[in-house]
Amino acid sequence: MSPDPDTLAARVSAETGLAFTGSQGRERDGARWIELHPEGHPPAQTFTLRTVIGWRRLDVHFAPGAFAGDLVASMSAANDAGRRGFLAVLGSCQEDGAEVALTLNGTARDLADPTIWSTPWRSMALVIRRGMLALNEGNDAEDARIVALWAGKGAAAILALLPLESEGEDGETEPETPDIVGLPEGAKTRIEVNRYERDRRNRAAALAIHGYVCKACDTDMGGRYGDAAVGLIEVHHVTPVSEVGAGYVIDPRTDLIPLCPNCHSVAHRRSPPFSVGELRGMLAA
Repeated sequence: MSPDPDTLAARVSAETGLAFTGSQGRERDGARWIELHPEGHPPAQTFTLRTVIGWRRLDVHFAPGAFAGDLVASMSAANDAGRRGFLAVLGSCQEDGAEVALTLNGTARDLADPTIWSTPWRSMALVIRRGMLALNEGNDAEDARIVALWAGKGAAAILALLPLESEGEDGETEPETPDIVGLPEGAKTRIEVNRYERDRRNRAAALAIHGYVCKACDTDMGGRYGDAAVGLIEVHHVTPVSEVGAGYVIDPRTDLIPLCPNCHSVAHRRSPPFSVGELRGMLAA
């Protein structure tokens, strides 16, 4: 049966930079679920991301652990970039036909309501529901693709709100590490994220919104090379980071696009980079 939890965990880990481990089981109605949680930490102290796979539909549930109050509070205090990424990813889910249910402090809230950030979160739940999907129709590869796509969207939305360490004084990027998470006995632990680019959250959000097909040449690396290249894509800053002003908040919808390695390299053969339209013109010629 596809997908398996280990493969899904590896895929979402690669997309987000946060290492996940997976498990699976079944609901009372027989629907299968795959659950991801940060590797090396008990779910009760961090969070779980459960994808319930039904007939032609799936639900992605985010739930913080019973002893993850500090983590939830820190998510409500996310900076402007984190909030924008969170809302952008969930907005793209709605545009793709999903229902998004956000519950804060026991009350259902509207994503468009700016006051969701005005009160510290004591509890938080998120569900992304999408029906009318080609699931459980006998195509394991398609099932795996769909589940990875939507689980990745949920993970990207949550990752956007996890506070990460800032760049060090020497200009080197420190390992991106979400803030301290409280344990029941008052001890402290940390969810460590692998060393990637300046802000891995932006990459995860951009891919959750735009997908993995090159915007210039329409190449899907996985489709061209097979499983070894699934998820292989680069994220291009439409306006170079060096040219944006101090304090500029990146919008993953408009400022970042996926490009294959070839197109990304060509884009940067000039300063300022070639636009997507110019790259498409080269290919057409």
